[in-house]
Amino acid sequence: MGMNDEQKEDLFKRKLSRREAIGTAGKVAISAIVAGVVAGVGGYFAGSAAAPGATTVTQKVTETKTVTAAAATVTKTVAGAAKTVTETKTVTKTVTAGAPTTPVKPVYTMIFASPEWLPGRLTGLIAKKFPEWSARKLGKPIAVKMDLIPWTVVHDRITTFLAAKSEEPSIFISDSQWLGELYAGGHIKRLNPIIEKDPELQQLINRFDDSLITYYMTYPQGNRDCIVGFGHEGDVLVIVYREDLFTHPDERENFKAEYGYDLPTKYEDWYPAQFDWYQLRDIAKFFTRKAGDELAGKRLEADFYGIATHFGKQYDAIACVFGTMLYVHGEYWWDPITGEVEGYINSDRAVKALEFYKELMKYAPPNAPEAWYDETNAALQAGRVAVIYNWCGFLPSNFDPSVSKVYNVIKVVPPPGHKGDDGIFRRYSTIGGQPMVINAHSKHAEEALAFMKFWFEPEQQRMWAEGGGGVCLKDMIRTKWFKELTPYNRAYADSIPFQVDFWNVPFYPEMLLAVQEEIHAALMEEKSPKQALDDLAKRHKEIIEREGYPEKYPPEQRFPPGLKTPADVIRAGEPMSEVGKPKK
Repeated sequence: MGMNDEQKEDLFKRKLSRREAIGTAGKVAISAIVAGVVAGVGGYFAGSAAAPGATTVTQKVTETKTVTAAAATVTKTVAGAAKTVTETKTVTKTVTAGAPTTPVKPVYTMIFASPEWLPGRLTGLIAKKFPEWSARKLGKPIAVKMDLIPWTVVHDRITTFLAAKSEEPSIFISDSQWLGELYAGGHIKRLNPIIEKDPELQQLINRFDDSLITYYMTYPQGNRDCIVGFGHEGDVLVIVYREDLFTHPDERENFKAEYGYDLPTKYEDWYPAQFDWYQLRDIAKFFTRKAGDELAGKRLEADFYGIATHFGKQYDAIACVFGTMLYVHGEYWWDPITGEVEGYINSDRAVKALEFYKELMKYAPPNAPEAWYDETNAALQAGRVAVIYNWCGFLPSNFDPSVSKVYNVIKVVPPPGHKGDDGIFRRYSTIGGQPMVINAHSKHAEEALAFMKFWFEPEQQRMWAEGGGGVCLKDMIRTKWFKELTPYNRAYADSIPFQVDFWNVPFYPEMLLAVQEEIHAALMEEKSPKQALDDLAKRHKEIIEREGYPEKYPPEQRFPPGLKTPADVIRAGEPMSEVGKPKK
């Protein structure tokens, strides 16, 4: 069915990123993080014209972003000092500036449009180095000015500029699902002809994990003949669990007696071990208790819950978490080559995935039907849940002792997988984050690409990581330094390769709205899982046929028929790196 006017109005009000805004919980850590980065970036410039050699400044970052979950002592050696500084609640970092530079006057200012949030502000701070860099590399100093736009209007604001064929912004952030809409509309550049002539850009492409190339940088997904952007802000869904409960002797003994296996107590028990979502369901059930019950040797004063995650109708809250369950059960939303949905989203595997997802809600807090990232964090911070499944980008506040009762007893691990009836263990999870793309109407594509080269240099990427940005380069993500930078970076790094996205076709908003409505109806027992998925398949089919996909789309805007799709790879239980490779 098509959308009525009220639904369309609601859709466009909610056409936000999957990390829509820094919510209540996320705001707690942000001010301190940004303040720390401002201090660090200031160290790169303050007095640089006068100071000989390197300039060293101290950047203080709160525990929420840098200290391990437990209140363990963290030891850092400060560069240039003769002693080791040991701290518990703050970590002193030393940021060393490069060679002294003379301030340069830009010949012009290039606009970079971004959502108004930490990554956007942090990008602007790091971009202050670009005039000096471009003067050296391009022979002309260029400034970058951030246009920070509220998430609620960022899509419409940018598409308005593009519809008018405005030359600025030259660079902007796109959510991954917008790529089809923007490319099909002729608004973002296909970068392959430029990349083919530029060895630096060819090398840069190879520095991204295959999953990020597939879902952040290509259209259609995995089609490397049409690269339309570079990953900017990465994000993944991860598991956060109460280590104090999982290691408590009584809880361990009781769980083993009931389920016949041990509670996981260390990272390696979750990953790379084949820990199953159905085992996590057992854990959620086991830890769900009533007020007056005993938990870890103490009498509960309020009800306690096993798991918190996203079950709400907001934007893509359901689609992302249900998507994970769909993928680990061996199914995908559709066939991207033919546009077929029957036998995909309403297959037996899909029904099992929805039944499982619905079952998890039994062990979730009472507000589960409205829960998204803020509500999920709040349950953990209040000490009322054993496990959460939430975006890595929103985890910092969970480690802040001023708001989180459990800041020192939580650990972060990659999400589980599931061993299906076919005997294949599949570990996939829904991707978050955004790419940066180049305005096809801009006269400054060369300079925009130069900024991207600048952006991905080690010095800028280190600042990005230290400031809380979602690093996308595998050569940094895989380093010991990065994995130890925050309590969740290791899980982030290990999760990147098995990320999956849904559609990035121009009509994705209607596809998404149908998912949110039909799956929520099943969660609320207004429909059976089977009926909800049959109805979803019917709605998706009507949308796809109305849009004329794929027949009315030019060949370059269709998924190449000879390449493996996400559906092919998931059904076969293959690594995400296989997407876009030739079918055998």
